[in-house]
Amino acid sequence: MMKKLISLLIFFKSFMLLSQEYHFRLYYQKKEDTISVLMDNNDPYPYSFEFFDEPKGANMRSLRELFSSKFAIEGNTSGLILAKFVPLDAKKPFTIKDVSFFKVKKIFFKVVVGNIWKTDYDENYVYDLPYAKKEKFLLYQGYDGNETHQGQNALDFSMPIGTEVLAAREGYVIELKQDSNTGCPEKKCVNQGNFIKIIHPDGTIAEYYHLKMNSSKVKFGDKVEKGQTIAVSGNTGWSSRPHLHFMCYLPKPKGKNISIKTLFRIDNGDKAKFLNPGNAYKRNY
Repeated sequence: MMKKLISLLIFFKSFMLLSQEYHFRLYYQKKEDTISVLMDNNDPYPYSFEFFDEPKGANMRSLRELFSSKFAIEGNTSGLILAKFVPLDAKKPFTIKDVSFFKVKKIFFKVVVGNIWKTDYDENYVYDLPYAKKEKFLLYQGYDGNETHQGQNALDFSMPIGTEVLAAREGYVIELKQDSNTGCPEKKCVNQGNFIKIIHPDGTIAEYYHLKMNSSKVKFGDKVEKGQTIAVSGNTGWSSRPHLHFMCYLPKPKGKNISIKTLFRIDNGDKAKFLNPGNAYKRNY
């Protein structure tokens, strides 16, 4: 068997202090008279791709029903077949053309962490309150709040700067920012908020916003356990007072994410409910 691999390791720099490494690989494999284009995803969470080009063959025809310009690859997946080619004339040389599809320098696709075509999730999952045992905080803005949550299923907990923020659910860190010391009550500061985003096993993503500068206890790619301290609260970004902003969403194309309501364990942990603004919630578990 003759085998040829071309691998791409993609480095994506976001607005943060760390580089984010996406561990997927795009390559082709030649076996007898068939060439397959494949992808591996060595990360434990899915990616969504949109390709602007497609593999092409010299003296080959594509089995086009296999290739899709838009697809998701699940975590820990090897050998996902994107396309297959067979020769037009097996008596003549045939190969995959070295076109932009396999070139790092040309931007030929978009990638998003998560499956942006996923519509189902665990609606009955019960989250932990995102702070420590014996703490009690007022929820001053809830779902579709009239301050900054119009059209968003997000929650704002009044919280003194320096309060420990705990993961409400297990998952992996897919994005974070912690280099800002700026906050103001105007929208112009919206991009100055420090945050951590964690993808969950059902594909939903939780974001924890307005964190204190350089307070992250986790880094990109880390596996996070439920109840683990991930940072401390702050007052960065678009914020009129020190607080923690929490929102859970399904990722969607072009950033049009769908925020979702989430159940929380309250009191001693034996009750689960949707939180309402104007109430203070104590964590006794």
